[in-house]
Amino acid sequence: MAGKEILEVLKKSREVELSVKGRVSGRMIPRPVWFVISKDEKSVLFIPVNGRKTQWYLNVKKEPMVTVRAGIRAFTATMSEMEPDQFDEALRAFTARYGERAMKDYYPNLEVALQVQLPVRS
Repeated sequence: MAGKEILEVLKKSREVELSVKGRVSGRMIPRPVWFVISKDEKSVLFIPVNGRKTQWYLNVKKEPMVTVRAGIRAFTATMSEMEPDQFDEALRAFTARYGERAMKDYYPNLEVALQVQLPVRS
């Protein structure tokens, strides 16, 4: 799918389905997660709810290829951990989108952010 199409769908979505390969089962495991689009609109950012103890995070560390689905649109990409100095940017974006209260209520362990590059726009 063209990057422009998925970007438009993402802009209308509150959460996406993130599918990761189980590190034990080897099966693809879908999970609804919150996300934000980076300022430059070239990547999708994620913060694991329980930080480095989050199961999907542990799975990504073993197999970084993931599928991101928004509605009927999906793309596959390699997920990577953001540099520590980029974490604040992700946290600010999440807080702006979902609210300070929701971040405190649902994210007890804010320590890491990950990203996937959006497909090239056409």
